[in-house]
Amino acid sequence: MEYSDQLIDERSGRSPVVTKTASLGGIVGFVVGVPLDILGLPITYVVYTSQKDEEEEGVDPLSTILFPSFVLWRTGVLALGTPFDILEFTFYRAWARPAASRDTDPEVDDQDSMELKQG
Repeated sequence: MEYSDQLIDERSGRSPVVTKTASLGGIVGFVVGVPLDILGLPITYVVYTSQKDEEEEGVDPLSTILFPSFVLWRTGVLALGTPFDILEFTFYRAWARPAASRDTDPEVDDQDSMELKQG
């Protein structure tokens, strides 16, 4: 999973402040890109048709024709989400114990209990 995908994924452990801000940046970036899609349609359509001629299947017209919007969507996610993610990491996540380390390792528990029994 890419970093920009993790910024908007609520399961990544980031707070809603980070995920919602990054999502807002993505929406703004996509909307700003729509006029560029319209202006670039003659170019992106030619690229799409040339890709379609070279490959029989697997060519997605939306990802080619809406390329400027997709680029600006990712840019918006990174531009608005990254500063909040850095702040959250610096002041919270770096100091909080991750959930995985809270769970004890069974082997360590077994070794500790054996040491207690022997000692």
